[in-house]
Amino acid sequence: MITRKVYQPEHRSTGEQTREIPPRTVDLSQCPRQSENLQLNQVMPPSRSVSAPSQQQLAARQSLAKELPRFSGDPADWPIFISNYRYTTEACGFSDGENMLRLQRCLTGPALETVRSRLVLPAAVPQVIETLRMRFGRPELLINALLRKVREIPAPRSDRLEGLIDFGMAVQALCDHIEAANERAHLSNPSLLQELVAKLPADQRMMWAGYKRGFQHVDLKTFGDYMASVVQDATSVVSFEPEVKKNSARDRLKNKGFVNTHATDKPTNFSDSPKEPKESAKRSDCLHCNQDGHRVRECGAFKQLTVDDRWRRVRALQLCQNCLFNHGRRACRGRKTCDIEGCQFRHHPLLHSPSGPSKLIAPKVQVAENHTHHHSNASTLFRIIPVTVYGKDGSLNTFAFLDEGSDLTLVENDLATALGVNGTPHPLCLRWTSDTSRIENDSRQITIEIAGIGQTKLHKLVNVRTVSNLGLPRQSFQMKEAVRLYPHLKGIPVSSYQNVKPKILIGIDNLRLALPLKIREGDGAAPVAVKTRLGWCVYGPRGNSKRESYSFHVCKCSCDEDLQATVKEFFEIESAGVIPPETSLSKEDQRALTIIETTTKRRGNRFEKGLVWKEDHVEFPDSYPMALRRLECLERRMDRNPKLKENLHRQMREYEAKGYAHKAMPEELEAANPRRIWYLPVGAVVNPKKPGKIRMVWDAAAKVNGVSLNGALLKGPDQLSSLPGILFRFRLYCIAVSSDVKEMFHQLRIRDEDKISQLFLWRNNPSEKPTVYMMDVATFGSTCSPASAQFIKNRNAEQYAELHPEAAKAIVHDHYVDDYLASFSSVEEAAKVASDVRYIHGKAGFNLHNWRSNSSILLQKLGEIQQEAVKQLNLVEGGNTERVLVRD
Repeated sequence: MITRKVYQPEHRSTGEQTREIPPRTVDLSQCPRQSENLQLNQVMPPSRSVSAPSQQQLAARQSLAKELPRFSGDPADWPIFISNYRYTTEACGFSDGENMLRLQRCLTGPALETVRSRLVLPAAVPQVIETLRMRFGRPELLINALLRKVREIPAPRSDRLEGLIDFGMAVQALCDHIEAANERAHLSNPSLLQELVAKLPADQRMMWAGYKRGFQHVDLKTFGDYMASVVQDATSVVSFEPEVKKNSARDRLKNKGFVNTHATDKPTNFSDSPKEPKESAKRSDCLHCNQDGHRVRECGAFKQLTVDDRWRRVRALQLCQNCLFNHGRRACRGRKTCDIEGCQFRHHPLLHSPSGPSKLIAPKVQVAENHTHHHSNASTLFRIIPVTVYGKDGSLNTFAFLDEGSDLTLVENDLATALGVNGTPHPLCLRWTSDTSRIENDSRQITIEIAGIGQTKLHKLVNVRTVSNLGLPRQSFQMKEAVRLYPHLKGIPVSSYQNVKPKILIGIDNLRLALPLKIREGDGAAPVAVKTRLGWCVYGPRGNSKRESYSFHVCKCSCDEDLQATVKEFFEIESAGVIPPETSLSKEDQRALTIIETTTKRRGNRFEKGLVWKEDHVEFPDSYPMALRRLECLERRMDRNPKLKENLHRQMREYEAKGYAHKAMPEELEAANPRRIWYLPVGAVVNPKKPGKIRMVWDAAAKVNGVSLNGALLKGPDQLSSLPGILFRFRLYCIAVSSDVKEMFHQLRIRDEDKISQLFLWRNNPSEKPTVYMMDVATFGSTCSPASAQFIKNRNAEQYAELHPEAAKAIVHDHYVDDYLASFSSVEEAAKVASDVRYIHGKAGFNLHNWRSNSSILLQKLGEIQQEAVKQLNLVEGGNTERVLVRD
């Protein structure tokens, strides 16, 4: 037997001591190609032997993410991290070498420091996982973290069901992990149970009292079951992603940032100096200038108008004069008066005029507003401190500006990008001196970790907003010179730096990092040294000599009236609705229309189309975990509702039978572009007016790291016919008829290269591994489906316009989405046109059904079943009406 000793250095931390694993003996006599193996082992340590990945594992690598979720050592994150690691390793056949690289990229903070020295040898990967488990993954650590989370969660209120849902799910997670860890003693903790029950509103405590009456033994598990039923009831009436979000006080606090103005050694460019707070802009467009990121009352162009021009613009845009919003006929919730110069009229302050709000022509005045700003070239040190910032792709050294005058923590976008930190896009509006504002449309809300230079303790910065450029002053500091001038700084551990520019501004929302723990001050105009949780920093004045300069900003407003423009605007308003407006397509609509035209092709009695992408090159993050979580949530819902389960499984079988979806083949997944792969989560919705009808939906708005399928698609131009015109023609003649296209979007086939972006997961048994399905047709949730459907409907009609001109015209002009509404002077004419419309639609796979008419003879001619009762098409309040133009 040939043996040799292989030295494996491995250090395990035990206080200040370290020990080495003794050499191990390797038997080379049983190994083929002994000489080659011996030579190889002499240059690198041996690793765990892993066979080549199977075909199934290679296919799994195309659909599963290679990257692991970030893990910094929080025990609450351990279950997700370890389950992801084990599942992907088994499914994809990752070797120890590949896992070593994955761990190097995902570990951060204390977790990385614990195993940093061992992440150099692939053979040490199993020991690294075991070390992490012993350090951060013990069940008691997770339970303590969940206990702390449940105790710290705000007490839910009866008027806010979202808080009740969060509390209930936290209790369920705690109970599940206690049972899984076999720590059942925690379930019988009466003090904890009483503490959690006390958090509930009074009405929920009464319901809990009635619920527990049916149990002999009541513990935390009983309370968790009760909260599960409460969460189920609450989620059925709560919408978690509303289209319109109220501008509550909490939202305003989230979206506005107060930033101080900072002097520099050079005259300041005030367009880059933040000073005054301003509320962050909504995602809606400004109706005045049609720009994103702000509203009319925040629009600089609107403020530059004279008061009379503002009034005219408000009336032209049909805005509320009180809040400057377009909320239609709905009463304005604002009740405040102007209060400028004692004005008691209910109009917005921007509409105030000394002559009164209703006066159209104001006297000619010239207003000059002077803003004087002081610049000082004094030798001043700001609170700048060197730090290390940690992100997904590693760490970077930079400088932070500690500013207690800012309520937000800001970071420059290039630093966040270099760290590989992604966040939720959220526009941010900043305003400076002289009323100068800047919109950060690309601002993101991120979370990063920070530590002082040379420190190991990390601090998490949440709700950090990215900006293109902070514009903070550059600063230099020489410690030796400072100690010579100010002896009280001697012994302070502060390093010198030269001409540095801070990339981070830490505001008062992270005040804990800026609090002085120790202070050392001198006499007179001398800087002070302060120790913070990020280390020592020196700041303050460095002398009494000053060189001052001033700059003036003058704003002149002219109120000259252009009579010709005023009259022209008057006639434009008066002619609204009489002369059809000229419509011009935006660049996005032009691109969308071009894609629809070039990708739409007839395939027999069906049309094929492509998805309307915003950009030619699209790259999606891994959406498989999100789709899997949503599937598991739907399965739990189906377990509680057997009828729902039976209905959805039946629909799924029908989808396969009709050719709407199919099981994705391994070769399809392997040949697909991995950057275009997207998994749509499956859901089920019920129309309250049709309680017996359940529709399967594919949520194209679901996001992963702020990215969704709909976010990558264009909506397309509005090609709908005028609804008032359709209704007017519908009431024109005595014979009325209506119908709608059955499953219109599902009749549109998707081209092969875009199907990979419409994957979804399904399984008949929750214990089985989910099967990957591919949607072959357009879905109801896709934002580009309506525009594509209208284009195909009209193109199909145009191809039969010569044979059936009246029917083709009706398809283009008398359809609203998939609803057909028309009226005729005779039954014979109605029967002919309606039959031709049905024939043309059939050539594109569109099936008209749900025929309705006030003429039973017409329905007989169309071969439809006689209606049992007369359907009333009236607008009388309280009368029986037949609903049309209502989405199912």
